[in-house]
Amino acid sequence: MSEWIGAVNVTAPKYLKGASDNTIRGRFFLKMLEQKGRFEFNQNSFICNWDVEFAHAPVESYGDAGLITFNRNDLYRQLNIDWRGYIATDMMYMKESLINQGDVAIVDRYGRIVPNLTKGITNRFGQELFTDGSLSTTRIHGLETFMGAGACGAADRVAVPAGAYGGRSTALAAEGGSWSTTLGVGNFPNATIATDWPDGNSSTPEYDFMSPKLVNITSTGWGTGSTKWEDNCERVLNQTTIWLTRTTGVEGRPTMYLMSGDLFYGYRNKVQALRRVIVPHREAEDLGFPDVLNVDGVAIQTDFDVPSGSFYGINVYQMQVASMNPELFFTKGPDYSPKDLGWLFLVGFFGNCRYSPKYFAKGKAYA
Repeated sequence: MSEWIGAVNVTAPKYLKGASDNTIRGRFFLKMLEQKGRFEFNQNSFICNWDVEFAHAPVESYGDAGLITFNRNDLYRQLNIDWRGYIATDMMYMKESLINQGDVAIVDRYGRIVPNLTKGITNRFGQELFTDGSLSTTRIHGLETFMGAGACGAADRVAVPAGAYGGRSTALAAEGGSWSTTLGVGNFPNATIATDWPDGNSSTPEYDFMSPKLVNITSTGWGTGSTKWEDNCERVLNQTTIWLTRTTGVEGRPTMYLMSGDLFYGYRNKVQALRRVIVPHREAEDLGFPDVLNVDGVAIQTDFDVPSGSFYGINVYQMQVASMNPELFFTKGPDYSPKDLGWLFLVGFFGNCRYSPKYFAKGKAYA
């Protein structure tokens, strides 16, 4: 009996200490976040606050000997979210250990507990990176939290951003500002928005400082005469990359496109039919993911947790996974419980995710 619990006490912390590494290695999204230094640990306070720059300092023309007026500039808005959590638990009763005492089956049973806990929280955490945290008080804020969409017509190439995140609206011009209208009626990317956005330009960045690009992959406006993904996929991704980069600068270029299996299959078919040689993404290949594709330096990969018929344009430099513990997952146990007459095991996470929504995109059939 003492030999068994001694082995457990020595082995459990060592195994669980590496749980976050085991999780990251098997998932491209998490591995890229780690590789780019986007995990933050030992976070605290009763709520998560951070500032985002929403406007530029005003600039005016100036001639010789003009009168200068000095004003303080309000260039920041504060976002805030609360902390969320997950736990995976198991236990071993004393009777079970007595039945198996002196036999290696006890260690085998323990050997099943820890991997199962790790596998469970790994799979759930990967899924939650895509969830809508506004629909719950305990689940993290995944990408869907700020991807709310409004009006989108059949010819519109983007949908109207109509969500909220961190206490701020993702709607265009929610904080004021304006955008060019050079393209004219009938040529706007979205007829309801009725500006050139996300094409065109503006001298007031507050216009879209919280607005993601919601790309309508079945639009009749892609110029191919088709609304099918396989016919339009290259144009859709090229345009999305251009929109993200032009409206945010070079730092806005997406790191990756994560797709559902059906969209990834269609994209591979299109690329292979055109070029016959599929170009791998060198950085992803170096990280141990040889099946990741490359388009203009952006990684393209399928992800099990992306909903069917959808893709996400992700900039890992504009998000953080914030953990309140020294590692991604915290561990407790095995602890003996006299009440339960057994040993308790727990793996968990407390934290949340932070984003700058304008650096992200989602594609699906919005109309």
